[in-house]
Parts: sequence; structure tokens; C-alpha cells
Amino acid sequence: MNVKAIIQYLGKCCREISELANGKGEEVSYWFDYLWCAARYGCLVRQYVYGEFYRQSSIDRKESMTYRRFIKVFKKLNRSDYVHLLENKRDFNIHFASYVKREWMYMPETDFNTFCEFADRHGFVIVKPLNLCEGQGVHGLQLPKDEDKRKKVYEELSGKNIMVEQCIKQHKDMNMGGRSVNTIRMHTILDKDGNVHCFKPVFRAGVGDAVVDNYCAGGCCYEVDLELGVLITPSLSKDHIKHKIHPGTDKIVYGYQIPNWDKVIIDITKAAKMLPQCRFIGWDIAITDDGIELIEGNHNPDYELIEFFGTRGWYAKTKKWI
Repeated sequence: MNVKAIIQYLGKCCREISELANGKGEEVSYWFDYLWCAARYGCLVRQYVYGEFYRQSSIDRKESMTYRRFIKVFKKLNRSDYVHLLENKRDFNIHFASYVKREWMYMPETDFNTFCEFADRHGFVIVKPLNLCEGQGVHGLQLPKDEDKRKKVYEELSGKNIMVEQCIKQHKDMNMGGRSVNTIRMHTILDKDGNVHCFKPVFRAGVGDAVVDNYCAGGCCYEVDLELGVLITPSLSKDHIKHKIHPGTDKIVYGYQIPNWDKVIIDITKAAKMLPQCRFIGWDIAITDDGIELIEGNHNPDYELIEFFGTRGWYAKTKKWI
């Protein structure tokens, strides 16, 4: 980390610890405690403040999946020469084709005739940049019917490293009143004996007119009970309000049932075995009327979804599988 980055991070620490202290005269004690947690456990300031690490006992802190421990886990379990099958959306769709039922095009490899045939079948599509993450740059696009206008759109898209995909029709019970396809983030670890362990499933729901459901894009996240498939926590969200009713709706969170939950567990267990070289994956899963549709897999999924809310202590819980 260079000097500029260090200064920026310290400025972020000052703002967030000051917010935590909230004028109660405890800022100095929080600073000393945070510096100890950063050195001893590898805790970043966001986890200390918003993940409520400051509230945890020393035993809980030893068991928590901090950023430093998280990096250690995914670097140990995921072979770098196979990570592209998760990072690259084109490679992912090809490798996991049995669980990717939507039609898609990788624009640098798509000719104009193929583009027109696709546009005839799917007027409104989703555009996904391959070099961005956390939902950045993802947007909906209405493909024109006029050939000249199509040509112009094609020329613009084909010059970029992007995917164009058919819209997924999600199960009606996955809709939370917005425009996004809402997904399940399921974490899996494949142990040395080839057994798949699913843990800390999270329902991610978009808010308002957002096209994506990502937490970083303003969506809300709720922990799902692994056995029952029902929501069991208020939200984790960027506004730091623990919503018990999904924003902008009248949908109560607690006990909300995710449809086709048995198929989620069965199919994601099979998918995890399709890439044994990457043993730790965070899967993004759409729920359809027929079962599941894989959106993507992450070799370094957002550790905030694992440890900032709901059940915690996942470093200790997963060590026996590693």
C-alpha cells in the first residue's frame, strides 16, 4: 500500500470511528481497540464499525472471518490458474452451461447476423461488462427493430468487452417490488474428501428502480436459514438501517420463504463439484419456476455478507472443512 492509500485509509478510519463514538468521549478508546484488532486479527475499519467487531468478545474475535483471514482462505483453496472460470463471465457461462439456461452473446465474438437473430428473440436485454464487478456497469437495453439502428448499436457494443444476455424470468416470490432479478448468494467449500459444504446463504434484493440487487449498489441482504430456506434476519444495507420490512414494500422479512429451496441445495452442490480446483466459491443464483439459474461464481466473494450480520464466527466454523 502506497503512502497516498495509507493516508486515505486513515482518513476513512477517522470518519468511521468518529461516527461510532458519536461525541460520547470514547473515540480514543475505540482507536486503541481498533488498532489492536487490525494488528491482531486483520480487521478492517468497516468490519470494526459496521460489522460491530467492537462489540465482540475476545473469543468471538478469534473466530471471526476478518479480511486478512478471508484472503488467506480463498488463496489457499482456489488455484489461480482456474480462477478465470469464475472471474470471466464468458468462461463461466461455458463451463457451467448446464446451469446457465438463458441465451447470451459475447460481443467481440458475435457477428451482425447473429446479433440480429438474438434481437428478434429478445428485445430487452441485460448488458454486462466483463472487466467490472459488484454490479458496476450492468444495465438494461432495448434492442431496436430498425436495421440501421441495430447496426449502430451492434458497432458500439461489439467494440467492448461485454456480454449481452437474455433477461431471466425469476420466480414471482423472488420479486420484492423492484426491477432487479433478486438472487441468493450461497457460499460453498469443497473439502479434501470431495464433500460440498454450503454455508451462510444470503438473499439479495434490489430496492426501487435498481437493475441489480448488489449490496454495494444499494440493495438489501438478508440471511437465509440453510435448512428451511426462510429469511431470519433484518437487512444488511449501505444505509446501515436494519430493515425488517423491505424498503418500498409491505413485505415482512422474517419467515419469508425462498421458493425451490431444495433445488438450490441440490444443484449448487453439483455445481461446486464441477470446479474442484476452486474449493471456496460464492455463487449468485436466480430462482426460476423450474429451479435455479447460475448468474456467476466468485472466487473472492464479499466477506461482508459472511461476517457483518446474522450468524458470525465463520472462520472457526469453516476451518474444519479447509
